[in-house]
Amino acid sequence: MSVKNVTMKDIAEKLSVSIVTVSKALAGKEGVGSELRKKIIDTAAEMGYVQKNNGANSEGSNQIVAIIMSERYLTNDNSFYFQIYQKMIMSLSLRGHIGILEIVRKADEEECNLPKIVKMESISHIVIIGEMKNRFLECVVDTGINVIFFDFENEEYDVDCIAGDSINGGYTLTRFLVKNGYKKIGFVGNYKATRSILDRFTGYMKYLIARDLRMEEKWIISDRDKEGRFIPLVFPEEMPEAFVCNCDEAAYRLIAQLEQSGYKVPEDIAVVGYDDYADNVLEGVALTTYHVNTEEMIYQCIRLIEQNGNESKGRRGIMIIPGRLVVRDTVRSLV
Repeated sequence: MSVKNVTMKDIAEKLSVSIVTVSKALAGKEGVGSELRKKIIDTAAEMGYVQKNNGANSEGSNQIVAIIMSERYLTNDNSFYFQIYQKMIMSLSLRGHIGILEIVRKADEEECNLPKIVKMESISHIVIIGEMKNRFLECVVDTGINVIFFDFENEEYDVDCIAGDSINGGYTLTRFLVKNGYKKIGFVGNYKATRSILDRFTGYMKYLIARDLRMEEKWIISDRDKEGRFIPLVFPEEMPEAFVCNCDEAAYRLIAQLEQSGYKVPEDIAVVGYDDYADNVLEGVALTTYHVNTEEMIYQCIRLIEQNGNESKGRRGIMIIPGRLVVRDTVRSLV
């Protein structure tokens, strides 16, 4: 079937849903669950469906969006942000927009050398995926182009931010462990590396403090250096009963190192992760984790782009998108 012949009816029939449901999903309207919306968007892309501009969104139509991220997010064998970029490009395309990615090298980030795409006159918005150095952020904001911070917050700048609910995520994971009988709980992650890790650590600490549970500095294990590069995990002599990890990648590295040291998960030590990134898994491990709703985050990001159109209409502020706990096999009940 050629691209020009693919219709909403074709997509609806393939997924056994109504044409109205397909229309709402592709138009970014409410009334369609995030999982079904993703499935419809993915299927539409696979079938070669091209969204037609019917004028309903003329104010924000045909936007050219610069998407930038630091190269350090692609050097840890963890392509979580690259997956987000792919989803964002697909969603922009289905809404009639164009997204262009540029990776910012470490030297350019430190020296505030702006990406070439930012200097294009046709760019209407800049989306920065993942936290970057303040000086670089300042240079981007000073261009006067509409900027959206994606998956991080920074109150130093009057910029719209879309982020996951990291504090509540860390809180929820810690509460889950405590309700399953764990009292000695550690944390894996360098909370000075990024704001999102700090927020997850804050949620972890918040629940421990609220429950008057034991906190030990030796149970806080750094997983990366200040540049975001992963480093070997250093275990304390006295181990906790469980660990909250700042991301799934850190959780899988922890589990592998625990097993090399003679510990069994979850029989000896329980482990929970964060992200629920489907493409990043360790064979034989069904990780209990906190699912980040990236589909809804991307949907809200594009909604902001379309609402702003080509002119800034005031800041919407920080938009926090909640996730959910996903229970699998790396935690056993002690009660």
